[in-house]
Amino acid sequence: MRRITTLLFFELAACSMAAGSEATILDRKHYSKVLGEERHYRIFLPPGYDQSPDKRYPVIYFFHGWSERFNKPPRNGKGYDSGDDYAGDNIAAFVSHNGVIVVRWDGYNPRTPGEDYPRPYNISPVETHRQFPLYFPELVGYIDSHYRTIPDRDHRATAGLSMGGFMSYWVGGKYPHLVGSVSNFMGSSEFYVGPKEFPSEYRHTGMYRNYEGIRTRIVVGSKDFIRWYHRRMNAVWDFVRPHHEHEEFDSEHGTPGMAKTLQFHMNAFRNPLPRPPVWHHIEVYPEFEVWGYAVKTDRRQPGFTLIENVTAKGFRSSVREWVPSGRLLSSVNVRITTDAIYRPQASYEITDVNVFAGDTRRSMMKADSSGRLQFTLDGGLHEIGISETKAPILTVSGWRVVGAPWVTAGKQGRLKLTVLNKGAADARNVRLRVSSPNSGISIPQADFSLPLAPVGKSVEPRQDLLLAIQDPDREIVQLKFIAAGYETPVEIPVFREKPELPGIVILDGAKWRVWHRAVHSTEKTLGTGNGDGQAQPGEDVVLGVPDADALRLVEVFTSDACADVSTRISDPWGAYDNVGATAKYSVVQLSSSCRAGSEIPLFVRYQLPDKPEHALKEGTVRIRLQAPAVTRK
Repeated sequence: MRRITTLLFFELAACSMAAGSEATILDRKHYSKVLGEERHYRIFLPPGYDQSPDKRYPVIYFFHGWSERFNKPPRNGKGYDSGDDYAGDNIAAFVSHNGVIVVRWDGYNPRTPGEDYPRPYNISPVETHRQFPLYFPELVGYIDSHYRTIPDRDHRATAGLSMGGFMSYWVGGKYPHLVGSVSNFMGSSEFYVGPKEFPSEYRHTGMYRNYEGIRTRIVVGSKDFIRWYHRRMNAVWDFVRPHHEHEEFDSEHGTPGMAKTLQFHMNAFRNPLPRPPVWHHIEVYPEFEVWGYAVKTDRRQPGFTLIENVTAKGFRSSVREWVPSGRLLSSVNVRITTDAIYRPQASYEITDVNVFAGDTRRSMMKADSSGRLQFTLDGGLHEIGISETKAPILTVSGWRVVGAPWVTAGKQGRLKLTVLNKGAADARNVRLRVSSPNSGISIPQADFSLPLAPVGKSVEPRQDLLLAIQDPDREIVQLKFIAAGYETPVEIPVFREKPELPGIVILDGAKWRVWHRAVHSTEKTLGTGNGDGQAQPGEDVVLGVPDADALRLVEVFTSDACADVSTRISDPWGAYDNVGATAKYSVVQLSSSCRAGSEIPLFVRYQLPDKPEHALKEGTVRIRLQAPAVTRK
């Protein structure tokens, strides 16, 4: 079927270009049951659309930015629908010469009826009941039923500018089963989104796992006020998304190279990526559907549901405050219904390993009449194995750094892997093979012999995994492990070699003047402890670096068991740089079981405001746990 629709598309493209006339631009509206109101959209139809009633076309959904509407350009900005701005490089010009439909939806989000409100999409802040990502499938269904589209994900894409660029990525990552390619003109990297009662900070940099099977593109402007955040995001995505591209234009905020980006989508229509054999999803809404799976939770607080490494053999699930390593929300109830990929009424052996709790449960489950399985879990970290035959299912469930506090870019690192058997039979004489899709990575030994792995138990290979990273500026490495036919992707954070930071201040319950919102300072009491400025077992501490007359609070990374850094706080910088992004700092929970005198190595990161090119600062810190002191009065 894919070959037939692709050939049809090529025929349509050729006919459109031969027609040589202009695109038809129509402003229309429809009633949305999801939003409970009429919604507007603008549609660009290719030449010859009305004269060729049997032809069908791919569709690109374009999401506008701040101060725009479906039919209005940016305030004090350039128009990109039609006209002479950008030397005529606009949507209408492209549709006039290509066989494609473009739909420009309306992100209008008035807080009161008829309000002239320039902030679209109900994000940062979340102010109304409207949830535009939930509206997207309804709009797609309406367009597919009222216009001659090719109604499949291979021929459907999203694009957008600024806040619309953020939305394009959010929507595309939420619905990988509906969208095959996603682009972003200078979109913000993060916003608060989701349910009005408990929105969450949604940061694209850490959401890369949602884009398996999707081609992605970001347009960066060399004079754009968001460019620093784009480069920070690309430093990660370049190594974790094999079909990601970005291009920088000599431009301020806008849509330079419109034709090049729309052509990116046309190329994606010609060469669609297949449904991924292993997929993952990270979701801000308590309930969602993706790739035929339905997930429902009772979460009523900010957070994310993660379902990862999904195949017919099983998956991993958890609920976290933030990704990738926020605190687990174990009290949340999770119900997962699989796609109809199992034999109806057949029985399967289920192995459920609660990784952190160390609890393994085994049971039999019968698929329903449609071939679906249903699981009821909590929000902890669960590895689920699904077996129809007596065979092992081996997954890499964890890793730790050996001989160093973290993996350093430009040097060789040593990892000890944890391999979990979540199948229905013990694993004997099994090999574990590791590879990396990244360039500049050397793995001296990529084939490991595993010891006996009983069902529901974890084992460690006798050999450590050696990992040599050539690039001294690398921030992440992606690895792929295969054992007994089961694939596990793993991302390893990498840190640049940096000196120790002098003058670090430990906040453990005392009041200090600290920077917030980038350039403002205030006195705050941070951390919990006796306030003596010394790290002691059982305290929660925040670290600060002196900067003029106040402290810059830092984000902390460590693999040391004495320090839990799963609590992260965000400081919004939007009022300073108009981006909607935040600076992060960590609350370090020092284990009460660690002895005084223990030294904890930490890697710290913070940013100094210098819009639009903020300065990223990094360094190392070693804090020594002190014996409890008398509480200061």
